[in-house]
Amino acid sequence: MKNDEQKKYRIHKPMDYLHRRLFLNNGSLMHDFFNLPGKYGGPCPNKNLDGDGSISEVDIAYLSILENNEKMIINVEDETNNVNEKTLRKLNRYQDNLKYAYQLPVLSVITTILPRKRCLKKLEISPSETMKPKLISYLDFDGEKILNILKSKILNNEPLTKMEFIKLILVIKTFENDHPHILELICKLIKKAKTDDKKFKMEMVYCSRYIIHKYASTYEDILKLEEVIGLKKAVTCGSIIEDIKNEGIAEGEARGEARGEARGEAIGVIKGSLNILNALVTDSNSRYTAEELAEKFGFTIEQILNYGK
Repeated sequence: MKNDEQKKYRIHKPMDYLHRRLFLNNGSLMHDFFNLPGKYGGPCPNKNLDGDGSISEVDIAYLSILENNEKMIINVEDETNNVNEKTLRKLNRYQDNLKYAYQLPVLSVITTILPRKRCLKKLEISPSETMKPKLISYLDFDGEKILNILKSKILNNEPLTKMEFIKLILVIKTFENDHPHILELICKLIKKAKTDDKKFKMEMVYCSRYIIHKYASTYEDILKLEEVIGLKKAVTCGSIIEDIKNEGIAEGEARGEARGEARGEAIGVIKGSLNILNALVTDSNSRYTAEELAEKFGFTIEQILNYGK
């Protein structure tokens, strides 16, 4: 029974949680980190109807504001195992759904830990249509250089910028090998790192939980590294399992300031949805009225028209 509980303790698909959490809570930083076009304009609802009536759920979709106040939707999918024909056909479906829902151009982006040579870069969908997403491999980043720069700043007691902290969380994905050793170093650096925003530091501590569950070798290593970064170990394994099931967050060192992850992400999605719906309804080129958007997405007309006022 103990071994079964230990297996359940490891978060399933932790990189999916990390990807979504980073974009939902720090979208503008992630947009800039990947050097994507335009200016981050807020998240979009990530569920859309397929032609057969089923619902597709994308990882991340958000509004980007381009020059001359033109707009586009960016869909970012994190693919760990494969970037193949099936992957590109899936993205093409997402792209079509988003184009129809928002009547805006869509940029499809794939982030991956796979080397480029193992990724399919384009796919002919029809004689007149080719799917060619923007491919970003973490292996294209110089992880050793990034880690050395951040390590030097932290050991010299220099505060990290928010972007540097994002890099510290993600840098392990830029290495193909030696993940347990790199993970232990990163966790020690996260614990010691300073930042001018204490709440942001706590958010990064929560995010680091996902890289621990991805790359730690054993259950014991997970517990040890969670303690290193400052996550309080629960009294029993079962109670932590329940926390994971409920998408809660382990208690940290922030004097009980932690809030439930699921509730926080839900609020963020609602606000982001209203932000983009408000932008659409006030755009003179939009084909939708406030009434149509309210009916389509389940908000009231007043919520959409008055958001941000």
